[in-house]
Amino acid sequence: MKDRRRAKSLPAYPGVCGNDSRKRVKFADSLGLSLASVKHFSALEEPQIPSKVLSRHRSFPSQEQDLLSGLSIDRLVSCFPEPREAEHRARLLRVCLEKVTITQFDVRGLIRVWTGGTDTEVGVRYTFNDWLSHVDAQALPVAVDQKEPGFCGDRYSFTMYTPPFLDHSSSVHFAVYLRSEDGEFWDNNGGQNYSLRYQSMPSAANFISAAFHAT
Repeated sequence: MKDRRRAKSLPAYPGVCGNDSRKRVKFADSLGLSLASVKHFSALEEPQIPSKVLSRHRSFPSQEQDLLSGLSIDRLVSCFPEPREAEHRARLLRVCLEKVTITQFDVRGLIRVWTGGTDTEVGVRYTFNDWLSHVDAQALPVAVDQKEPGFCGDRYSFTMYTPPFLDHSSSVHFAVYLRSEDGEFWDNNGGQNYSLRYQSMPSAANFISAAFHAT
């Protein structure tokens, strides 16, 4: 007759018998093992970069350029011709726009003034909403370059800060003014105002500031 005794499973932890079935933990330092592995690098050694990673890194700039080429950004451009004959216009109007420089963040310019008074205020008035409201920014006096012999009048500089986000159809209109004991004088481009309009340009293209110099 065959032995039909039921087979018994092996213990979960070999070598552990009876009721002493608790887990036993041994630490690496107690076994004489190191707790950390330290790798020393030399500055003379060239790093080993996997070829797949290197190829992806080299291809990234061209992919970024392709992505940016499809985007565009609105930038201010001038709608008036380059100012000329600043001294003659200053004699006629007592104040005139001499130079304008357009950047991505602001508009800067120079004003020529024909006055000998001390109690004067020179500045620029500009608007972003077709004169529904406006801002007056005072101009600051600028030292005359000694390389300009025969310079007549006084020179002032101004800065107009343009909002970073405007509708693509928006414009900036401005005029320069002089307030003195003799009265108030304006140069508003012959009654048409000096105007800057937003024009869409590829964002990947480098921004080149537009500078107008009066002669």
